[in-house]
Amino acid sequence: MDLLKTGQKISISFQKEEKIVEISCTISEVLEDRIVIELPQYFMRYIEYLEVGCKLTVKVFSKIGTVDFNTIVISSPLEEEFSVELDYNAMKLTPTEEIPVVNAVETLNIIMDDERLFKVNTFEIATEYLKFYSDYEFQMNESFNCELILPKNYGIIKFRGTVIYIDPVYDNEYKISYENMVEEDRQNLLYYMYLYTNSSD
Repeated sequence: MDLLKTGQKISISFQKEEKIVEISCTISEVLEDRIVIELPQYFMRYIEYLEVGCKLTVKVFSKIGTVDFNTIVISSPLEEEFSVELDYNAMKLTPTEEIPVVNAVETLNIIMDDERLFKVNTFEIATEYLKFYSDYEFQMNESFNCELILPKNYGIIKFRGTVIYIDPVYDNEYKISYENMVEEDRQNLLYYMYLYTNSSD
C-alpha cells in the first residue's frame, strides 16, 4: 500500500468516557494486513484502550491528504510490538486544503446527448477540476457525461463535467468541474493522483 510508509506520522483515536482522545505516533513497519506503530512515551495512561480487540481509528498524514482507517488492535503494547489491523475496504482519503495537481495524459471520453462520443486528451488533473484539449468548440457552463480512463487497473472515473473556463489564448483548452461523482470513484481518483505524485518525486 503506497499510501503508507515507514516513518510516516499518524494518529490513533478512540473514545475515553465522554471525550475523543488522539495519540500521535509513527509507523515503524507496514505489513500486508496491518501496520506496526511506534507509540509515544505517555501511552501507558491509555493502556486499557489499547488492548487486543479494542477498536480504534487511525489517521495517516500524507501530502495529498489524510487517510482514515477503522481498525482493531491485534497485538498489545505490553508485547514486543503494537500493531493494528487495517480494513482497506473502509479506507477514506480526504484531500488537503491545497489542491493537488498532476500533469496528465489520460484519455477523457465525453458523451454528448447520450450518444455522440468525443475522445480528448487531458493535460492536468486536480482534485476539483480537469483540463483537456479538444478541437470541438465547447461553451461556458455546458455540461456532459464523462469517463476518465485511468491506466492499468486503476479504473474508469465517471462523472458529469461542466465547462468552467475556456483559455482566452488557446481556445481549444478547457477546464471542467466534477459533478455527480460517486464517493468510490472520487477515492480512486485521489489514490491514483497520490501514486502519480509520489512516483514523480
